[in-house]
Amino acid sequence: MEGTLNEVIAKKLDIIAKLLYIQNIKRVEEMKGKFLKTEKQKKIYSLLNGRRSIQQIAKSANCSVRLVRGLLPEWERAGFILGFGKGAAKKYCNLENLEV
Repeated sequence: MEGTLNEVIAKKLDIIAKLLYIQNIKRVEEMKGKFLKTEKQKKIYSLLNGRRSIQQIAKSANCSVRLVRGLLPEWERAGFILGFGKGAAKKYCNLENLEV
């Protein structure tokens, strides 16, 4: 067997993640058309990498924290982005920024 069991599992999970992303590219593009109507929304979406705080996203997108806090839960409920964590520490990632 090549590599450790963890390495084999990690490789298989990577393949599964890539296949799921490829399968959903069309849906992601449709959702981008639905949710990203303004330049600020597009900028906010592009900054969602799973590591930035809402405050960092707002600052980088040159918009209010309130706007970001209003958009992200709506996008998450629609399955357009993923949220990780809870409360103030919650981070968000768009599907294109997932490490696949």
